[in-house]
Amino acid sequence: MRGSHAMKQRKLLVLTTVTAALIAAGCGSSKSATPATTATTAVAAVTTTAAAAPAATTAAPAATTAAPVAAGDKQPAGSLLGASIKCDQQFKGKEVHIFSPVRDSATDKAATRLRDGFAPLEKCTGVKVVYDGTDQFETEIKVKIAGGNPPDVIDFPQPGGLNDLIVAGKVKPFPDDLAKAVTAENLDGWPQLSTVGGKVYGVPGRANVKSLIWYSPAMFKAKGYELPKTFEEVKTLSDKMAADGSGIAPWCLGIESGVATGWVITDWFEQYMLELNGPEVYDQWVQHKIPFNDPKVKAVADAVAAVVKNEKYIGSANAIKAIASTKFQEGGFPILEKKCYMHKQASFYSTIWAKGTKIGPDGDVNFGYFPSPAGGKKYMEGGGDLIAAGTDKPETFALLSYMNGSQYQTDIIATGNGDLSTRKDFDTSTIKDPVQKGFADLLKGSDVFRFDGADMMPAAVGSGSFWKEATAWILGGSTEDMLNNIEKSWK
Repeated sequence: MRGSHAMKQRKLLVLTTVTAALIAAGCGSSKSATPATTATTAVAAVTTTAAAAPAATTAAPAATTAAPVAAGDKQPAGSLLGASIKCDQQFKGKEVHIFSPVRDSATDKAATRLRDGFAPLEKCTGVKVVYDGTDQFETEIKVKIAGGNPPDVIDFPQPGGLNDLIVAGKVKPFPDDLAKAVTAENLDGWPQLSTVGGKVYGVPGRANVKSLIWYSPAMFKAKGYELPKTFEEVKTLSDKMAADGSGIAPWCLGIESGVATGWVITDWFEQYMLELNGPEVYDQWVQHKIPFNDPKVKAVADAVAAVVKNEKYIGSANAIKAIASTKFQEGGFPILEKKCYMHKQASFYSTIWAKGTKIGPDGDVNFGYFPSPAGGKKYMEGGGDLIAAGTDKPETFALLSYMNGSQYQTDIIATGNGDLSTRKDFDTSTIKDPVQKGFADLLKGSDVFRFDGADMMPAAVGSGSFWKEATAWILGGSTEDMLNNIEKSWK
């Protein structure tokens, strides 16, 4: 959504208890950061090393057993969340409106699933939850807030966009009890994304992993291809596919997503920034400690262009131009039509494949890790949503408390839609779906995690000029113009 990104609705997301080993080990405190930079600084620091991981891993089980507040299936009768929400029909006749980039599509009833997860809260308190999904999120949320009509609950796919509104005083800080629960119960690094000036403004929603390659096992088997094991092998395999005489393009993608068109390309930039320059330079780029037109960024753009603007890899000049008008949801569908070998997209894409598509080693499609350079650490890029309060009504904070709790998160994860939890106490034994387990295993096997870079940049850049200029670039614009124009937009 990335990506993602609004319309990272898209963003049906993933982190599990195994992630605790990856995130907790490297997240720094945001206490010393200024309000304008707290979220960005915290996210950029989400790093782990192979040496740190074991210690964090051994600590995770303790967190699993220490969840007195949120044991949703153990609360006293007549209450939710360990009695923190009373079942007295206290909000009967009231509505809570959620505004989100997550929406239903022909193949994915994402918004319906997320809304249905509130059934126990509605039955308990009498509140009616109204879910409003849109593909115009970035534009419409600004209009609603500027017009003095903020939604009660706002689902932000970009920490940068939320941070802008926090600094502007347009979203509400959480009451102490909810702030303490968010901070104590979620994996380190996630609460810091929405903590500014010592106050908490967001519930970690869903998370995804993006360093993935989707492919057809049958097509790979027929040609004797294997997924690349190193970053260098990605090019080797792509070249081999381009020369195999099959007429099948090595790569396919689509970046159309309403006002968020272009976000898919930013995920490619983030992936290649990690691969070519490593996490330290990645952080400098995200925090604007190096300019967007720095030679290191240009090297990334050139490497991405060698894939997405390469006629041999995409199929033709017309196919490259068509990327901008192809819906991101349909970007990988040519694999099913035997017109494309590989598609780079996040874990949430598991819910977007056409109904009946089997995912797995013997399925219609499967996924694997988008590998890091040989001999180095394994990088993983991912993203997530932060859920904020546009109003300070009691029913607004009751819903946010419920979203932070284990019952809601377990319920939506049980639907098998690719969602996993950022809670420390999340019980991974509830993950019955092998696809979701596969995402968790890939994440567990990584050494360094980095949050989606564009999502951490100021909204004017990360969900503004970056998307717009990347789209113009795909349509034939020059690399220099793209990078210079994005740099000019960074205030």
